[in-house]
Amino acid sequence: MRTRTIELFKKFISIDYPVTSQMLSDEFQISVRTIRNEIQEINAFLMQRQFPLVSTVRNKGFIINATHDQKQLIYNALLGMPTSSILSKDERQFDLLLSIAFSASPTILSHKKSVFFVSKSVLDEDIRKLKQRLKKYDIELISLPKQGMQFFGLERSIRLMMYEAINQFVGNLELDKPLYEMSFIQRLLFNYIPQELIDSLLRLAHQTISQIHDEIYVQQIVIFTTIWVVRNQQQHHLTMIRPNFNNNDLGEIAKFIHLVCQHVALQVNRQEQQYIIYMLEAFNTKDINNYVEWLNAQLLAIKLVNYVEEKTQIPFSTKQEQLYENLCKHLAGLIARVSNNIHIINPLLDNIKQNYGAIYSVIAMFMQELENTLSHKVSDDEIAFLTIHFSTFASAINQERSYYFKAVVFCDHGIATSNLLAETLKEFFSIDVLAILGRHDQDLLAQLDFDLIFSTFPLPHLAHPVLVLEPILKEKNHPIITDFLAKHSANQRVLNHLVDATDLFYSLVDLIQQSGGIVSAPIYNQLEQCLAINNLKINKRKIQPMLKDILTDNDIILQQDSSNWRQAIKIAAEPLLKKQFILPSYIDAMITSVEQYGPYIVIGKNLALAHARPEDGVNQLGVSVVTLRHPVDFGNSEMGSVKIIFCLAAIDSFSHLNIMRSLIELINDEQKLERLTMCHSVQQFKNILFNEPNSD
Repeated sequence: MRTRTIELFKKFISIDYPVTSQMLSDEFQISVRTIRNEIQEINAFLMQRQFPLVSTVRNKGFIINATHDQKQLIYNALLGMPTSSILSKDERQFDLLLSIAFSASPTILSHKKSVFFVSKSVLDEDIRKLKQRLKKYDIELISLPKQGMQFFGLERSIRLMMYEAINQFVGNLELDKPLYEMSFIQRLLFNYIPQELIDSLLRLAHQTISQIHDEIYVQQIVIFTTIWVVRNQQQHHLTMIRPNFNNNDLGEIAKFIHLVCQHVALQVNRQEQQYIIYMLEAFNTKDINNYVEWLNAQLLAIKLVNYVEEKTQIPFSTKQEQLYENLCKHLAGLIARVSNNIHIINPLLDNIKQNYGAIYSVIAMFMQELENTLSHKVSDDEIAFLTIHFSTFASAINQERSYYFKAVVFCDHGIATSNLLAETLKEFFSIDVLAILGRHDQDLLAQLDFDLIFSTFPLPHLAHPVLVLEPILKEKNHPIITDFLAKHSANQRVLNHLVDATDLFYSLVDLIQQSGGIVSAPIYNQLEQCLAINNLKINKRKIQPMLKDILTDNDIILQQDSSNWRQAIKIAAEPLLKKQFILPSYIDAMITSVEQYGPYIVIGKNLALAHARPEDGVNQLGVSVVTLRHPVDFGNSEMGSVKIIFCLAAIDSFSHLNIMRSLIELINDEQKLERLTMCHSVQQFKNILFNEPNSD
């Protein structure tokens, strides 16, 4: 039996719902006709052993109507089947890449020809396609006497090429599966890279890198580190290395690499260590740790949400607190990766494009503008990760507010994908997802009150109904889920609709303050949680203050003289200092940030946004503004000299978002900016800024 047939066989054994021939054709990349031929071969195997056959469910697809015990017997019988050693085109391509990159012995084409059982013309075509793949990375394929086939190019390019190849051919490694359950192409990988090495690096990553909570990122880090280890073990070292990696030698990534080198007894020079730390740092969604990253990520997140909201007509800003926080961290990492031409692979790219194409296309259009700034292309994989964030909240926004089943979701494809699967189930079906668990969390089920289980991998027989699903739901899957819910309708329950309690929230805050109480951040959060427990929601955008609410007459200073940019920042901040919204240390931090990172606070023509971090000395959210009689040069040749400076004092990562949104609108209205710089009265300034009557 061919390897491909066995993989199709395992598919039928692992699922308990019908799948169409077209769905199987898409997944296995073969024709519908070939799928039907493979099913005939599978049925011959089943009939010979008197097992239930693969049968057709009208208008739904193919399924093996077998019990859990019968499927286990079928699987055991399948393990004893000899498999054909004839490799597919993709398997030969992957084997050649692995052999040339990682094999300790030379890769000789005449030997490969006999191993693959193919003719010279077939192998020549394989080599032609391999060279075509390598061209993208400026790598050549050469043949040397006694050394066989070799990659010729920059070592960093060879590592990147192999990283992308492993992700393309293997996808999710599924390392917790026993070897005999893995696909043939996964087993090919372990012919050249010991599975024990990948397993040990994965354990070290989980032990040391607490800041990365998404399993997709952890796996990417392990794959790239494994390539780095093996290539160095074979004396393939970097020859051209950047001198200014500027890494955190005391961080978790550095500790991880130190333990990896100890574990595999690998000695590398300082520059190799700096290179791998730098590359791995770029894989993560980042905690923002400097002023430039903070401002760039904030501005980009707001622009992106506004753009996607406008194009899709989905009100993402109603979910803005959590969405912006997720986006800011992801975008900070994205900017670092794209600026340095570092790639990260999204193994679910094709599924995301197919099932969330509308949002994906809108984000792709937005990213075309960003590419002009970064001078590098934003990859489809990066766009797909952003699409997951938006699609998760799109599902949350569109879902009905009453739920009829309480369900648990098991998913081993990362946090963002797990959340997306959960929100999609909630959007299209009467389901309340109680918990999202990983493959090793089954012992937590005893503590939960739920009705159904949805899983992306087979689970042993449990007391509750289980449906195995793909991680990215397709429209074709909906009838399967509908039938599953109908079959277990006796388990359903009803919850109340959520009620908008924003005004109630305000009233409670006022009552607490009027009675002499203090509404601190912990009390504020506890009040939110109390309302949520009672099915009452709060519109975070409605709670957040607008620029008009914050900017008072005393915060506006007009037609000031300043000899340099440092003095201009001090003048702009003076109203906030007088009101004790900020400390003197905050002004020092704003000036220091420009000295350290350059004129990044010049965010538009003639416009600067002076700011620092909340911990630098902010007591209360505030904004002030100054217009300058004569422009001041901050050193930004692209935007020119500055005529108007806003000073922002933010207390957290989200309460000022509406203010930032107003400033972005101002960036795009140069005519309004020019009129503001010419104002001589506070009232006139406010009228123009807030588009009020008598604004001329």
